[in-house]
Amino acid sequence: MIEKVITYEMKRAVARRKVITLVAITLVFEIGIYGLLAYANTARVSQLLDPFHPYLWLVGILLPQSLLLHFIAISVSSGSMSEEYEQGTVDFFMTKPITRFTFVSGKYVGGFILVSVIYLLMVAISLVMSFSLFGAQKYVYFLPTIVGSVILSALVFYSIAFMLGEALRKSSLAFLVSSSILIGSILVTTILIFVATILKDPTYSSYAQYLPSWGAEELPFFVAQKVPNVYLLLNFLSVFPIGQGTIAQAAVSIFGFSSIPTALSYISFLRRDVPKKVS
Repeated sequence: MIEKVITYEMKRAVARRKVITLVAITLVFEIGIYGLLAYANTARVSQLLDPFHPYLWLVGILLPQSLLLHFIAISVSSGSMSEEYEQGTVDFFMTKPITRFTFVSGKYVGGFILVSVIYLLMVAISLVMSFSLFGAQKYVYFLPTIVGSVILSALVFYSIAFMLGEALRKSSLAFLVSSSILIGSILVTTILIFVATILKDPTYSSYAQYLPSWGAEELPFFVAQKVPNVYLLLNFLSVFPIGQGTIAQAAVSIFGFSSIPTALSYISFLRRDVPKKVS
């Protein structure tokens, strides 16, 4: 039964104009970035980019992860439960032979599969564009690990938005609050890392690790550092300067900031009354 809920959730999310718009923006973003790198540069810029040509597959893999992918995750998950309440369809599903646990699990998994598929579309475009415009690419065998880390990172704000959608039961409010948490967390983290750099005091950087954006943003870049000769390129692509921390610390941060909201979502749905419709 859960597979039917998963399929339903993916179809429901795809039908939303907001998600379709974000997918269109994604396609334009990926193609535009590579088009800009290939054709809209001066001789000086071309000279600077030449050493990076074999590694430009990383641009389309990592650049969307810095902000765009999190907004896509928020857009999908913030409406996952809340729109069901607004349309009065939760009460309808509860009349079917399906448990609450199965329903909320199918919604959660289905939405995240859709986010992953959208990101994999970005990856495919990135590979096609980088090979077509910049020739043979090096160290592409790191791709599965990096892509896996990006998908894992998307869980943080996906889970936060899913929880807020269930708790608030208003899709627009859940989207607004989730987006505010994302932007606010990124701004505070950036300030803390900047202060740590200026004062040469790593204590401030350590404070940033307690914010949800830190692990979600840093894990893929920690993983990508294993690719030879790309450290400078990674610093251009990252929202934050690549600083202190380890893959394990980033993974723990992601686990904490995704598992707790997910658990709260389940508890809320399993224990609260289901209204016929939320206006």
